[in-house]
Amino acid sequence: MSTERSADEIKVSSPFEHILFPRNPIHEHAGLLARFLTQLRYEDIPGDALQLAKLITLDTIGCIVAGARTILGEQILAAYDPGSHPGGCCVPGTSLHLSPSLAAKVNSWLSDVLDYEDTASGHPSATVIPAALATAEHLNATPRQFLTGIVAGYEAGLRVHDATRASPEAYRRFAVYHAWHGIAAGAAAMVVSGGSEEQFRSALGHAAANTNLPLWYVQYGRPAHALKANYGQMALGGVDAALCARQDVIGPFAMVSDAERGFARIIGSDQFDPAQLSADLGRVWRTRDACLKAFPCCYFLHSTIDAVSRLVSLHKIDHKDVDKLQIGCFSRIHEWFSNTAPRSAIDAQFSVQYVSAMALLSIQAGREWYSPSIMASDSVSDLMRKIEVEVDPIAEEAFWSRSQLISSVTIFTRNGQSFRERVDWPPGHPRRPLSNSDVERKFLRNLRGTSLESDGSKIIERTMNLDRLTSLNELRSLLSAARI
Repeated sequence: MSTERSADEIKVSSPFEHILFPRNPIHEHAGLLARFLTQLRYEDIPGDALQLAKLITLDTIGCIVAGARTILGEQILAAYDPGSHPGGCCVPGTSLHLSPSLAAKVNSWLSDVLDYEDTASGHPSATVIPAALATAEHLNATPRQFLTGIVAGYEAGLRVHDATRASPEAYRRFAVYHAWHGIAAGAAAMVVSGGSEEQFRSALGHAAANTNLPLWYVQYGRPAHALKANYGQMALGGVDAALCARQDVIGPFAMVSDAERGFARIIGSDQFDPAQLSADLGRVWRTRDACLKAFPCCYFLHSTIDAVSRLVSLHKIDHKDVDKLQIGCFSRIHEWFSNTAPRSAIDAQFSVQYVSAMALLSIQAGREWYSPSIMASDSVSDLMRKIEVEVDPIAEEAFWSRSQLISSVTIFTRNGQSFRERVDWPPGHPRRPLSNSDVERKFLRNLRGTSLESDGSKIIERTMNLDRLTSLNELRSLLSAARI
């Protein structure tokens, strides 16, 4: 029995909406999004968006490999090792091969271990890339279909974010901006898979239903919990949504835009705007909003790190000469990310004092920031105690009104000198994008000391020319390696 015939029958015989084709006008925009995804083709996507999709893929693979070489990464790999099987999907830099859903989960979790992956109202690459990669491997999809899926994940996910944006009051209580990542993963996996509009509607509803509770990273006590935003589970849910939709398992599409009991209400949003689900589809490409990160920590802290680094470089400041460092920033940093004694690597990623100490010490950005020896260093502890954090009214207003991350830093030296720097936009922001060379250098740093290091240049070449390859196997063979 076809879905459309069922919809017509229900219009006549039932007071309920059809689950995939609801009549209420509030669902119109979600329907337009589903149709856009169903019809999206590689040839429809602007060249710069496709180029960015390749860069994001390269960057995320590097973050996964680096994350696997951390203490938490090794624990995650050990937890899923018993599920490995030769025919499964790869975990880059390891010999682990898992079912598509579990591969997406593990890769997603590893990509976020260092908080080094991209940012755009969250971290879309953490769910989109693992979901698209696992689905493409599982179904032997073409490289062009893989890239189309990545763009689809961003286009759908960021619009869901906009539609479910919360007020500052709700945002202080709920991590609303994390929850949409599961729908982004589902959109990516479904576009890689392909299917009918009915199947796309099922997948979007299924992905929305699979989304876990939106978690704050550091609000439940110290040391911070290892789930972080739980992107791993969201990536798993997105892949499951696509695989089930392919088998015509009906998902609750209507919940995507049900204002009373739907996705927005469940995740704590108090400003549901369904029109955002279809806003400027095919005209404004939201993939361009992605910010690739220069430092392995929360993006909120990047302006501060950049300001400290500039001062140290410009004035040749030796950390031993620092008497005090003052940071003027928005209140979220003062309230949530001020920690002079981080107990774990995750705590350190969310400590403005710790990452500022890394900049004062001129330690090159990478997983080395969180090595046990550096975290236990007396020099680091001494510097953190010299750092003061205060709320800057200008930065506060800019954060809540324009999502701008302003930070002002003043360094006072023992000889009575002071040096000040203000950063309005962190590196990697679309106003200050990283160059291709910047991203490639970051990728190679992330591969240092791993089994993939010797193939780093080949991986870059394959990834940046994905749409010229006939099969993803040319890249996959380079990513699978001896267990690290």
